[in-house]
Amino acid sequence: MKKSLLALAVLSAFAGAASAQSSVTLSGIVDAGIRGVGSDEQLTGSQSGYNAFTLSGREDLGGGMVAFFTLNHRFQIQNGRSNTNGGTTGSADVFWRNSFVGLSSRFGDIRLGRMLMPLQDMNGGFDAFDTGYAGGTHTGGLTATVRANSTVYYRSPTFAGFTFHGAYASAAGQTAFDTQGSLANGPTFQVPNAAITAGLENPMGLSLRWSAGPFTVGTAFDQNVAGYETYGLYGSWNGGFMQLFGQWEHGAVNNAAGTAYEKGDVYSISAKIPMGAITWKVGYVGVNSDGGADGYKIGGGLEYALSKRTSLYSTIGQAGGDRPTGAAEDFRYDVGVTHRF
Repeated sequence: MKKSLLALAVLSAFAGAASAQSSVTLSGIVDAGIRGVGSDEQLTGSQSGYNAFTLSGREDLGGGMVAFFTLNHRFQIQNGRSNTNGGTTGSADVFWRNSFVGLSSRFGDIRLGRMLMPLQDMNGGFDAFDTGYAGGTHTGGLTATVRANSTVYYRSPTFAGFTFHGAYASAAGQTAFDTQGSLANGPTFQVPNAAITAGLENPMGLSLRWSAGPFTVGTAFDQNVAGYETYGLYGSWNGGFMQLFGQWEHGAVNNAAGTAYEKGDVYSISAKIPMGAITWKVGYVGVNSDGGADGYKIGGGLEYALSKRTSLYSTIGQAGGDRPTGAAEDFRYDVGVTHRF
C-alpha cells in the first residue's frame, strides 16, 4: 500500500511538472467611445489594434527551447463584425491580424505564418499615441507592408543592447490593404491588386534596434509586394517625467490627386507626460513629397487610469495641407473607455 501511495505521489509530481511546462492564455482589449471626424460622428473603437483578443501558448521543450503560437483577432465594437484594417464591412478571415507558430532558443526565435513585418513592428513603439486615437500622430509606414501572409520571421536575442529582426514572405496570397499607407497615402490609396496578382516581388523586411538606459534608437527597411521600398529611422528617450519619440520614413507617397506615386518623407515627434493617474499626449506628423503636395496633423489629449486595466481617454487632432488623413482638412476628436484583460 505504501509503495502504491509513493508511486502515485511520484507520478503526480511528474504530471504537475509537465502541466506547468505548457500554457495557453487569453488576453485582449475592448475599447469604445464617440469619435468625430469633420461632421461625421459615430460610436466606435478609437484606438488602432483595440477591440481584439489573442490566444497565445507556449511549451517548454527543455534544453532552453520553447514552442509558442499566437492567434490574434480584431473586431468592431459597434457591431461585432470582424475588422479589416479599420474598415466597416468586416472580413471572412478570423485571425487576419496575426497567426503564427514558432520555436525559441538562446539563438533567437523563428516564426512562421502571418504577422507584422519588421518596419511596422518597429515604428509602433516610437509613437506617444500607441498608433491610435483621433489625435494620433503615427507615421504609419508609408507603403511598407503592414502584415504579410506566408512569412518566415527571425528575431535575434539581445546582444550588447542590439536586437535584429528579419522577415521574408511569398508574393502569392498577399492582400491590398496590407500595403495601405498613412497620412502620406490616405485611407484608400493602396498598391493595386493587379500587382499582387502578378506577384512581382516577395515582401521582405529588416530592422536593427539598440537600447541603453533611457535611450532607444532603431532603423528599418521594407520592400512590399509591388517592389516599393520604405526606409525608417526611429528614436526615443525616457526621462521619467516625460517620454519623447521621433519617427522618419522615406519612400513612395501618392500625389495630391491620389493617382500616382512619387518620392516623399513622413516624420513625427510626440511626447507622453505622466502626472499621477493622467498621461498627457501631444504630437505632430508631417509629410513632404517631390511633387510639392504636403500635409500635416497636430494632435493632443490625455489618458486617465482608473486602474491598471481600465482607463478613460480623450484626444483631439487637426489635419491640413494637400494630403491630410481623410477626405479634406478637418478637426477630429474622440472620448471613450478602454479595458484590458
